[in-house]
Amino acid sequence: MELIKLETEELKIIEKSKSEKIRQIFLPMANMLNEFENNFNEIIEDSKKEITSQLISKAKRLRLDIAKVRIETDKKRKEEKEEYLRAGKAIDGVSNIIKWAVVDKENKLKDIETYFERKEQERLEKIDAERQEEIKKYTDDIFPALYFANMQDDVWNAYLSAKKKEYNDRIEAEKKAEEDRIKKEKAEAEEQERIRKENEKLKKEAEERKKIEAERLKKEAEEKKKQEAKLRAEREEKERIQKEKEKIQREKEEQEARIKEEERKKAEEEERKIQEELKKGDNEKIKDLINDFIEIKTKYKFKSKKCKKIYSDVNELIDKVINFINLNSK
Repeated sequence: MELIKLETEELKIIEKSKSEKIRQIFLPMANMLNEFENNFNEIIEDSKKEITSQLISKAKRLRLDIAKVRIETDKKRKEEKEEYLRAGKAIDGVSNIIKWAVVDKENKLKDIETYFERKEQERLEKIDAERQEEIKKYTDDIFPALYFANMQDDVWNAYLSAKKKEYNDRIEAEKKAEEDRIKKEKAEAEEQERIRKENEKLKKEAEERKKIEAERLKKEAEEKKKQEAKLRAEREEKERIQKEKEKIQREKEEQEARIKEEERKKAEEEERKIQEELKKGDNEKIKDLINDFIEIKTKYKFKSKKCKKIYSDVNELIDKVINFINLNSK
């Protein structure tokens, strides 16, 4: 009984004698494999029961025999396929000879057949190329090939005139925009110069005020120094007189001495209050002075970087002056 049947769909669609020839080529290998079928089934069944060294040897022997069938089959496949490939190449070669001869004649006849069409195409391409080159002078738009080829002359001239007008209008607008820009820059430069002069004037005025304020502070400091010296001299004189009185009254009774001591303390207290009142007035002036400096720090607003830097440096100096006043007025 034939266990392997050499039947495929590919064999069915070719000529019967050719399919039979192919079948006969591989039939010996199929018969060889069929002969091994009983031995194969027997080894498979025995392996299900027990695998012995004898069974392993039988399996190896059968595998090698079956492998010979595969090797021989592949060898035949290559031999027969190569033969068919050579035949296919031969068929292609003969076909190409005829095809090339026909194509050459077809092309020459086609050239004659399409002569006027090609001439018309060349004419349209030339017109389009000329118009594409002309339109590029007035626009950056990109047009597809043959966009202008079939355009009537009056339509083309109107289209070109419109593009020229757009181009000239754009150039004129750009020119005007440039003139406006120059005017604007000039006006801005003049305004900057005006601001610079104004800032210079304000700077001089601030320096003058600063100078006047410094003179005022100097005079006040000198006046304060004189006043303090006067008060100190008066206090020293009073103390001297008081000591003389104490010397004269030293021998008086204790009660009189207490009264005099109280009078002295009372005089000192009055003197202290006078000094506190005097000092309190100066403290108010000091506070006003500090507030004037603080007001200068926020009074002005500058636009240029240069003037802003100057104003920032002035503020730092003002901070130092305020710190100096605070440290020396306590």
